[in-house]
Amino acid sequence: MLVRGKVVGKNGTARFEVKKAKGGLTLRAEFPGGEPLDYSVDCPCLEPLELVGLLLPAFEERLGEIEGVFVEEVVEGKRSVLGRIRGLLGKLKGKK
Repeated sequence: MLVRGKVVGKNGTARFEVKKAKGGLTLRAEFPGGEPLDYSVDCPCLEPLELVGLLLPAFEERLGEIEGVFVEEVVEGKRSVLGRIRGLLGKLKGKK
């Protein structure tokens, strides 16, 4: 899963991207006129926005008071819901 969005603060806006894989999550945030924030955690139990929420104090240090967090795009895994249904139907068909 991939989640893209932005965190808006009093002193600017940071764009972020969080990737969730089987092994964990990685976050990359681009700040205006500063170094990016790269963070990863080996806990697949977290959801992408939970990780962003846990890192809001780091965003606040660079952006000032947080005014909002906005999700712009969510990309699910390579298999769509329709693809998963087809896979399940194929397994059921093979059992007959």
